[in-house]
Amino acid sequence: MAELEAWWRWAKHWRLTRMVETCDRVTVLDQVQKAAHLSAPYAFMTVMSSGIATLGLLQNSVAVIIGAMLISPLMGPIIGLGMGLATFDLQRIREALLALLTGILLALAIAVLIVWLSPLKEATSEILARTEPTLFDLLVAVFSGLAGAYATVTRKGDTIVGVAIATALMPPLAVVGYGIAVGNWSIAGGASFLFMTNLLAIALSVTIIARLYGFGRSDSPKQTVWQAGVIIVSFALLSIPLGLALGRIAKQSQTEITVRTALNDATEKVSGRVASLRVTGSNSGVTVDAILLLPKHVSDLQKRLEDNLNQRLGMPVKVNVQEVLTSNDNAFTQQQDSLAELRRSVTALQSEENQRLQLQQTAVTQRTGMQSTLLPFLGNLQRSPDGKYWQFLLTTDARMTLEQAQAMETRINAAPKSGEPPLQVFPPLQPLPAILIAGREAKYAGPDDAQRAQLSTQVWALQRWRAGATDVVIVTRDAEQATAWESLLRETLATSSIEIKRLRREQAGEPRVQLAVAAP
Repeated sequence: MAELEAWWRWAKHWRLTRMVETCDRVTVLDQVQKAAHLSAPYAFMTVMSSGIATLGLLQNSVAVIIGAMLISPLMGPIIGLGMGLATFDLQRIREALLALLTGILLALAIAVLIVWLSPLKEATSEILARTEPTLFDLLVAVFSGLAGAYATVTRKGDTIVGVAIATALMPPLAVVGYGIAVGNWSIAGGASFLFMTNLLAIALSVTIIARLYGFGRSDSPKQTVWQAGVIIVSFALLSIPLGLALGRIAKQSQTEITVRTALNDATEKVSGRVASLRVTGSNSGVTVDAILLLPKHVSDLQKRLEDNLNQRLGMPVKVNVQEVLTSNDNAFTQQQDSLAELRRSVTALQSEENQRLQLQQTAVTQRTGMQSTLLPFLGNLQRSPDGKYWQFLLTTDARMTLEQAQAMETRINAAPKSGEPPLQVFPPLQPLPAILIAGREAKYAGPDDAQRAQLSTQVWALQRWRAGATDVVIVTRDAEQATAWESLLRETLATSSIEIKRLRREQAGEPRVQLAVAAP
């Protein structure tokens, strides 16, 4: 007993000299009051942190979520709340609660707005991970509170503070906003429970550290009995939900251990194993979703597991089992090897196909380049001013007759592509060849098909040259023959909106019809 009392005196002396007397309580309380005060920078950083956390959760990006953790300002009000409980300062508690409540409402509003506007509304793994609090989540909150309180009391800097609060609070708060936005109250409720559990754990951890460092009633203004009673009752009320949460989390953990043990026992009897397990608890009972790797089908396995778990847990249990038959480990290994070989074959085929497509694309590129190189030697391709036609202006070097140019235009336009405008070929400006007229027969039958085709080609050329008028010379000694050609010329040119500006008949020379672009 004497040794115990001596040890106790030594511990009290060590705490007094190493902790209480080394702490500048006035400076610490002043810094805590500033950090817990509601201000514009605090509101701005809360909004930014909530927005980044929500976007990270929707993208399932851990890096983005960590970025939100680093700028969260919520530790200030939490530290202020815990310090107010330690020093029995009702004013400090009210200010901290006001700042904390404002920050929560701002964070929820921004999270709801972002989710409502975002096209991504599926629950990611990062979101689902914050809907079912576990014992580890509670331990994170406790350690965060202890680290934050120690950093504040010993004035070690604000970095640890921001990391501590962000780890425990901002992501669950953003998940609450997500659940509200999509109308999933199960997600919102689970994340709210995690958020409140962590908040209370951090606040009470701060109170404990502050009391260890000597913060107490002497560090606050004198309180009335009524005010002191309110603070004590508040401390007790904060402790009750944390205790209930701890009990619920412990029960959930014990349930998961019991379920996993039962499934392991059942699968080991048939040389199987549990591949995946999820346990969900509610007021009505427990739901178990499991994937089992089994060498063969086991009849009534699901029913036997439900009966076993009902007996062990003493509550209704619903088991959903998916069996994956593996035959045996050797067969499973062979299947994996076959799949790997098939994967290698598919990869090789894809590589060959990519090489073929690359060679084909190279050939197309080379052909296109060759066409682009040769095209200027034939002519110039351009779009008409109104955009309705392609215009191909032939050069004299192309050495293409009028008949060949017209035939090219006809052949290209005979098979038009969908959406492509037609092509107009423009031969270079040149003298029109004479249309030879045969000598007069006993009975003149008029111009033949070849002569009409030659005349049609020359009229097409006049149209392409935009000649509005033409000069015509008809050489023949036969008046009837000249009259027939004059009639044909007037009819054909009028159809093409080309005017005969000058028409002259001659008798001397080889019989022919000569057209030319009218001189101005």
